[in-house]
Amino acid sequence: MSDHPERWRFPLTPVELRQLWTYSDGVLTTKGYPFPSGSARAGSWALVDRATGNVQGVVRPGEFSRRFHPVDVFSDVPGLPNYLGTITAADGAALVDLMLDRNPFMLANGPGRVARPHALMVPRNHRDGWSLATAQELAARNTAMTLIAEWYRSLDGGHVVFGANDSALNLAYLRDVEVAGGTVAASGADVVITKNPRQEAQHAHLHAFYVEDAATENYESSVIQGFPVIAEGQRAFSAALGTDAIRVDPDGTKFAADVRSAAQPWGGSYCSYQLGVDGPFWVMPDLGPSQDDFNRRLARADGLKAAPDPNLGGAINLVRPTLADAGRLHAAQQATAQQRASFETFLTHRGLNPRSLR
Repeated sequence: MSDHPERWRFPLTPVELRQLWTYSDGVLTTKGYPFPSGSARAGSWALVDRATGNVQGVVRPGEFSRRFHPVDVFSDVPGLPNYLGTITAADGAALVDLMLDRNPFMLANGPGRVARPHALMVPRNHRDGWSLATAQELAARNTAMTLIAEWYRSLDGGHVVFGANDSALNLAYLRDVEVAGGTVAASGADVVITKNPRQEAQHAHLHAFYVEDAATENYESSVIQGFPVIAEGQRAFSAALGTDAIRVDPDGTKFAADVRSAAQPWGGSYCSYQLGVDGPFWVMPDLGPSQDDFNRRLARADGLKAAPDPNLGGAINLVRPTLADAGRLHAAQQATAQQRASFETFLTHRGLNPRSLR
């Protein structure tokens, strides 16, 4: 969150670009910058080029939300080819969808050179962070976490680490919706509320990272590096984090409120870390020492690299293999199909219906 509008100068920096939500009107996809109060264009929106950070145009208050909508790649998870299943309420209402990340971190691990899954848990009915989820949605998330942990354990004794990159509520856009509806007058907000720059998808989701039980070679990394690369697995992690992280009781009745309170000094956006289903739950700033450390741990655990990311102002990020190479894309698609089949078999043995998991 920025409390000094004059700090935002165009062209925007890569970090500032990542802190703005992405919108589309079906033709143009752009970053949207809401001019705050105290500026000449208070309440209007700048259309910001995603590559250059320059202003492409300005849209009047109210008109912006009528024309543009936030891009949401997880708006229809069951329609995606990497969909796994859905946690439902007793009345059948969908609460949390399960899916696979389309870009596996590890495609050739251990003597069997097998790909490891990377599952995501996505709330069905809201895009905003888990700190704004209902008690029913949080219970469904816990059910999903337990289920994924059991599945990973069935795959060579794997463990799980959970992490999220959540954003604050997009209040500027919600206000513009109210302006469009005539319920409030057009005016800029006192602050520019920004999204988590680490959040790629503009929809809350929880990562479930597969963690090897013991050190094993990541053969894909070995080929790239030209020497054997060992993924440390579980020993790369510990339950504790640095001094900028805040511990929250994941089983507490005020979990969501406690997370919101912890993240309030950071503008409402945060990252989270939990080692296993029963480990301590930590929240931390999206750009800070603890999140840097978390990414270094992930890199050591998976046999990957972590390095300063210029798009995050030099903060440490996991260097993931890409799908740009046609061969790797094909291998990733094969791995996804195999992992979906594995999960279906896992559910069948437990007599569970993937469309209605409880």
